[in-house]
Amino acid sequence: MKIETLHQWPDNPNDAFKIQQGLQGKVDIREAALSPLHITAVDTAHDPDLDRLFAVAVTVTYPGMIEIEKSFAVEDAVFPYIPALRSFREGPVIIKALSRLKEEPDAVIFPGHGISHPRRFGMASHLGLWIDKPSIGCARKILAGEHSPPDETAGDHSSLYVANVERGYVLRSKTGVKPIFISPGHKCGLRDALDIIRRCLGEYRMPDPLRLAHLYAAKYCQSTVRKLALKNKGKQKNSPDNKTNTKITASSISLMGIKNGME
Repeated sequence: MKIETLHQWPDNPNDAFKIQQGLQGKVDIREAALSPLHITAVDTAHDPDLDRLFAVAVTVTYPGMIEIEKSFAVEDAVFPYIPALRSFREGPVIIKALSRLKEEPDAVIFPGHGISHPRRFGMASHLGLWIDKPSIGCARKILAGEHSPPDETAGDHSSLYVANVERGYVLRSKTGVKPIFISPGHKCGLRDALDIIRRCLGEYRMPDPLRLAHLYAAKYCQSTVRKLALKNKGKQKNSPDNKTNTKITASSISLMGIKNGME
């Protein structure tokens, strides 16, 4: 997947705020009557000991939900964790994973918010501009705004308002389970976002593509950390003074046979 560089990634919140302010006016949330054939979802996992982020992009058919491709990436966690600036922390590794897809998706689901954000510029809007494709935010928790609780029945939804403007929906994806928060990111309207997420739902709370990406990211993180630990242990064991340390870098992960993802 070809992705043009939108900006350099900042390492501090002040510069991130300036980028948000400069780009938010470029977001397009007009209804597009989307009819995608392939949808990609992305998610990340973080290992606190290595302070590294592991991202997975999974592409499925729509609405069949048949997996056709996945890609992987790993990066240092450079930017601090700030909920309203989450795309600046996870964006670099997510963009890297998306760039490794061989097939171009018709739409992308991000594990965060789109315009239901204090500055109308959440992860799905920000990274949607990066990839210049229809992008949808689907989050587990509210970040900004107010809403009436949807009924307990699966499929019911209510509007999510930020500063008294409708910015998304609160969807009860499964009966008796906490709702999810849906908003358009870019090149996608409110109804487009809701309709696509609804058709991606299966047996679980989160839409199937996003759930797959979440599971793969966790597995990728765990398997990489485990193999690095085993390699480090082996080098220490074979060292004459038993004091050899292994520096954990992206290249060391590659040397272990993890090429663009899990073995």
